[in-house]
Amino acid sequence: MPKGFWTLLTNRRRYMLWLGQQLGYSNPEDWYQVTTDDFKQNHGGGVLANHWGSSSVAAVMEFFPAYDWKEWLFGISPRYFWRDRKNRQRYMKWLGKQLGFRRTADWYRVTNQDFQDHNCRAFLNHYNSSVSAAVMDYRPNYDWKEWLFSTTPLGFWQNRKNRIRYMRWLATRLGFVRPSDWYGVIGTDFRRNHGKELLGMFGDSPIAVVRDADLRRTWYEWKFASVPQGFWEQPENRLRYVAWLGKRLKFTRPEDWSKIRRKDFCDNYGGGLVVQYRSHFNLLAECVPKLSFRA
Repeated sequence: MPKGFWTLLTNRRRYMLWLGQQLGYSNPEDWYQVTTDDFKQNHGGGVLANHWGSSSVAAVMEFFPAYDWKEWLFGISPRYFWRDRKNRQRYMKWLGKQLGFRRTADWYRVTNQDFQDHNCRAFLNHYNSSVSAAVMDYRPNYDWKEWLFSTTPLGFWQNRKNRIRYMRWLATRLGFVRPSDWYGVIGTDFRRNHGKELLGMFGDSPIAVVRDADLRRTWYEWKFASVPQGFWEQPENRLRYVAWLGKRLKFTRPEDWSKIRRKDFCDNYGGGLVVQYRSHFNLLAECVPKLSFRA
């Protein structure tokens, strides 16, 4: 080529016009298909490297400067393109329109597949493949609940602050006002309210989740809908329950237990325990001598 030929914009535009004809392009959208190999195979490798930084996208955007290009629709986005937050914002605004999102809360429905289906797998790499991180960066002032997304960020539930945030939200969802209301929670409450992963982290035990959320409170496992598997097989748990029941019934002496009925156990969350004994007096014979009473 003559010296300085490619430095002239008119020559570069002449080349692009010719290249479009060679590739059979008839409108600007066709250029989204162009690749660096198209330049190299059509005598444009030198100008592509020296004037457009080896970027076919840069070449196209110079050729059509007034067109509203979406860089992510090309085969490969420009290098470092996603480091610029303005570009990420542009993409998210475009994606929202493609998905028909009108409200900010609609973004809870977005999935990894939506990004892949809309030319942006590389975009999510900027957020370590976290959909919620991408959305929260796009709308940072919204009160996001990460558990409402299709997936929570990696390691989200390992952070106790996040678990407490979820439990406060769940309390409102279930209409819980007092701490004692948590005795009525069951596993289904978590599964129906986006807490299945959290529940699984605690061995599917609602009790363990509740205790983790309020470590300072003394929780009585027998007051929940069901006790943990194998709970009553532990002698210390049976002793704890009988001691608690004695205080509840205001028993102060061993002989006070002589007037207790099986119904007293059933009426005070101990029905599951006494069914393991032919007589509730067998349970008392095991536990009462080990209890201390005030005179």
